Amino acid sequence: MIIIKLFCEELFNDLPAEIPRIVKTYSSDRITVLKANNVFSEPKGFKCYKFLIPSKNMPQIVVQQKKHLLERNKIFPLNPDQVHLYTEEKLVETYIPVFIQTKYMREYSHLLTGKDKLLFHNESYKDVNSNISSLVFLFMEEAKSRQIGYEFVLQSLNTQIIISLLRNTRNSLPYDWNKEYSDAKTIKHVREYLHSYLCSEFSLDELAAFANYSPYHLIRIFKKHTGKTPYKYLMGLKIERAKSLLEKNACSISEVSILCGFNNRTHFSTVFKRMVGMPPSEYRKLTKN
Repeated sequence: MIIIKLFCEELFNDLPAEIPRIVKTYSSDRITVLKANNVFSEPKGFKCYKFLIPSKNMPQIVVQQKKHLLERNKIFPLNPDQVHLYTEEKLVETYIPVFIQTKYMREYSHLLTGKDKLLFHNESYKDVNSNISSLVFLFMEEAKSRQIGYEFVLQSLNTQIIISLLRNTRNSLPYDWNKEYSDAKTIKHVREYLHSYLCSEFSLDELAAFANYSPYHLIRIFKKHTGKTPYKYLMGLKIERAKSLLEKNACSISEVSILCGFNNRTHFSTVFKRMVGMPPSEYRKLTKN
């Protein structure tokens, strides 16, 4: 059995004495998650990073004399020793503060980018596809249930939570690191768009507008991530669908061309022969045998 020193033992030294009695605690050796209903108006800073997952009726938070709205399903980060307070003291719906050991967070920052001076911008960030919240809830469940091997699962979740936070917030890491991830996400969305609307007609300008890139930049980044231009990628999708329809032998070649978004059979046959090496009619005969 692995024995680990829980981070909450260190964290509770920074918290008011009554806090451990009024919150539920879930902890690994590096991260502690609390389940709380009370917010306090006294100024407080922690020696670690703190990330709030607010409830819907949270009061505003004041950081460096600036008030911020805390919105449900958005993450709000606080840096080590950053003093903050709430505009009123009250009971609220359950909210989740996540505390991450400073040294551990900076180790990952250095590992990923070579930089360990890590600061987060104080603003609310949309929890992309509820990814961070899902990881935190998995963390809480593992820490609570303590099933066999839970220590290893918590170690994995430590890493996933930290990297997800670094990816989805504004911080002091080099711009290129965040930009590379942002480009990858955008290209993923463009590819999903092409898969969903492969029969639709749209121009490169329209696709670039969807991605919020210039046409030139879209072509360059798309090719970097897929090895193809958007046009060739789309043609590849169309031809793969055409091959599937031809193999099923339920539609005429003209119907297949329409179902795959080609203006006419001639254009379809030309593109198909160029990419597959034979006309659609021969491909259909070949797949019958």
